[in-house]
Amino acid sequence: MVSGRDNRRPMSHYLGRRVLFSVVVLIVVIAALKLGYIYPNANPTTHIQTQINTAKPHQQSANTKPQLEKQNVYLD
Repeated sequence: MVSGRDNRRPMSHYLGRRVLFSVVVLIVVIAALKLGYIYPNANPTTHIQTQINTAKPHQQSANTKPQLEKQNVYLD
């Protein structure tokens, strides 16, 4: 980073470009927010997600319920 050569640009020149580019990007993002081109994320705690049940409910009677299997515990 630091060298004794005088024919190159100093490191502060490139650092200044980087800072200037960051400031320009920040200004563009703030302007886009203010003009409505982009929207900030909503607070996750205020976001409400509703689940829609698409299955059709049906009535169960004693005949439609699955029967439990009976097992013989006494082996021959």
